[in-house]
Amino acid sequence: SRITLRRAISELCAEGRLQRQQGRGTLVLARKVQQTLVSLSGFSETLEGLGRRAGHRILARDDTVVAPDIAARLNAASLIRFDRLLEDDGRPMTLEALWFDAVRFAPVIERVSTGASFFAALRELSGIVPAHAERQIDVGFATATERAVLGISAAEPVYRIEKIVSDMAGQPLALSHLVTPGNLVTYTVKT
Repeated sequence: SRITLRRAISELCAEGRLQRQQGRGTLVLARKVQQTLVSLSGFSETLEGLGRRAGHRILARDDTVVAPDIAARLNAASLIRFDRLLEDDGRPMTLEALWFDAVRFAPVIERVSTGASFFAALRELSGIVPAHAERQIDVGFATATERAVLGISAAEPVYRIEKIVSDMAGQPLALSHLVTPGNLVTYTVKT
């Protein structure tokens, strides 16, 4: 009956499996990515562990970044910035602004510019493995530009995460600003 169908759709919306969008109807949502906040797994490693394909589409690259606050936090003489769209099986998932030291990690730049994982390139080309990560998480709404790239509505909340990753000695490796629709990720905190 229609009543049973409406109730079932409402329950699936509440569980995060469906989403109602005005003007578009009811859409099936992708399975949420389960990510542990104490984990150092990068985006690619997390998705590959779930049997999914990660993509890193480069939206912009800035080799002449002037950001003294970020340079100071990374102890970097020269910064490079990549704006990337992180994709889950070809679907937009996260917008990322990624900064790292252009001199210290010069071998990594070209690999990242072709869409490779920063962490994988860092390990393979520089022999450096991230050991620590600090994340600051806020919830808000996407800007018009972010909504257009992520394909979300103005009413959908997003996670805004600032992440700084360091090596075993505590030396900062990279800083990222990430914007992810809340319906795509569930974060778990382990202590």
